[in-house]
This record gives sequence, structure tokens and C-alpha cells, in this order.
Amino acid sequence: MRIVTLTFYFLFGALLAWFAARNWDFVTLKLWGDYELAIRLPVLLLLMFLIGALPLAILRYTSRWHWSRRVKKLERALEDKAPAPSSEPSPVMDPAPPPLAPPL
Repeated sequence: MRIVTLTFYFLFGALLAWFAARNWDFVTLKLWGDYELAIRLPVLLLLMFLIGALPLAILRYTSRWHWSRRVKKLERALEDKAPAPSSEPSPVMDPAPPPLAPPL
């Protein structure tokens, strides 16, 4: 299954490289006032993708941080309620049976 995934990633990367090579033209962005920015199209697309992915990445990491804190809090509460281990064996448990003698 790993070879299928690697093949897919390789083909996707080759497709992106082909797209970038075919569209390596300058794009002029008109900013506020008389300011203009000339940037290559693939670079602009990459920047826009990263800016669009940023809010979801922040949401993912904050959610992960929240849940890890909650799990640690519940684990601490569980440890506090657990009975202290005693050194004596429990009377409820049966002792282990004696080993069998080897056949003669």
C-alpha cells in the first residue's frame, strides 16, 4: 500500500512541477494606492494556499492542546482515586498452583 501512496505523491508533485513550469509568468497585484506587486503565479498560488491553511492548522493545534490537557487532568483524577497498592497478597486471589512433576 505504501508504494501506491508514494506513486500518487510522485505523480502529484510532477503535475505541480509541470504546472509551475508552464505558468512561470509574472502577475501584477494592485495593492492600495499606487503600489503594485509583481510576483510569479506559482509563488502566489503557494502563498494563498498557505494563508488559507493557516486558520485550520491553528484550530487543529489548539484543539489538540485542549484535549491533551483534558486527558492529563482525567488521568490525574484517576490516579488520585486509585487505591494504594499493598505489599500483602490479596486474600481473594488464589495462590498459584504448584508446578507439575515431570513424567518418569
